[in-house]
Amino acid sequence: MAFVTFTRPDDSSVSINADQVLKLVPVPTSGPTMGPLAEGTRIHFLNRTHQDVKQLLHEAEALLNAAT
Repeated sequence: MAFVTFTRPDDSSVSINADQVLKLVPVPTSGPTMGPLAEGTRIHFLNRTHQDVKQLLHEAEALLNAAT
């Protein structure tokens, strides 16, 4: 089980279990699913929850790939 540390929109850290990640998408910037960030990544988990992080999509992918 590999954990990766990301930065939340409020600048706090969050550790994410890489094995529980379902998909990564850019944070939506409009519409009903709009996130608190203008840029960043929304990480979707197997349990149907998500976490928005400040890392851009390519950065988040690289961090997760390095952990597995």
